[in-house]
Amino acid sequence: MGEKAATNEVINELVNALLDVDVYVRRNACQALRKVDEKAAINEVINGLVNALLDADVYVRQYACEALEKMGEKAATNEVINGLVNALLDVDVYVRRNACEALRKVGEKAATNEVINGLVNALRDVHADIRWDACRALGKMGEKAATNEVINGLVNALRDVNVHVRQYACEALEKMDEKEATNEVINGLVKALLDVNVHVRQYACEALEKMGEKGATNEVIIGLINALRDVHADVRWCACEALGEMGEKAATNEVINGLVNALLDVDVYVRRNACQALRKVGEKAATNEVINGLFNALWDTDADIRRCADEALGIMVEKVFS
Repeated sequence: MGEKAATNEVINELVNALLDVDVYVRRNACQALRKVDEKAAINEVINGLVNALLDADVYVRQYACEALEKMGEKAATNEVINGLVNALLDVDVYVRRNACEALRKVGEKAATNEVINGLVNALRDVHADIRWDACRALGKMGEKAATNEVINGLVNALRDVNVHVRQYACEALEKMDEKEATNEVINGLVKALLDVNVHVRQYACEALEKMGEKGATNEVIIGLINALRDVHADVRWCACEALGEMGEKAATNEVINGLVNALLDVDVYVRRNACQALRKVGEKAATNEVINGLFNALWDTDADIRRCADEALGIMVEKVFS
């Protein structure tokens, strides 16, 4: 049917069909409303779908969640949010998962205490896909969801047996306020730098990068130095970025030596980010080894690296000519 058929008359008929005695009619009505997307997000439709969240048929409840998800922020009424919170406790795994997805789509507007508590509970669901969807939903809500309970739940999720849960937990922590850079969060992310999965290690680097100087502990710096030698280039260039964001606080001999070695990496993005990191560290990185490495980078095949090396040397110019 799609949006072309989404006239007021059609929508009204579909809303009435949500109350039909025949379960297949109710299912198909939910599916049809899902396909007409945000344009169908009028009060009558929303109220009908909220009622459908309580339907005796599991597929009606699933499709109602999906339809509300498609409507996104336009469906962010108190009734919808309360209905989706209740759906997080549904006996059916797909209803619970679709409820997580719908709350994620609504985003910050859904960041009420009830929603946050519901998603924290969902972090402990027996089904991994619900746990990672809960991580994603909390990440979408960002700083508004940065309560102690959420942070603790996400730190625990960094140790989940499922790789996707650990990955999305890192991603969610990255989106929280940098004020949430507690010892527990930092220690959890440092351990995540050693994860067997490349994406978890990469997202852990990105989360530490977001914390900047506040995350520049000895343990973090050592972890990022090790990440500079990761077998995956994505992890190596993320580690360079993270060290760059920590600035002078990360200007140890070990960091500087690691970044100099990274200037010779086979991956162009690693070399580029190493250059940028050395530029951000500034004069404290103006050792002979760094200066020689940056001079060599002036001949790199990549124009961005040559430009960045030139800028970094400009910052260190006094040391170069002293």
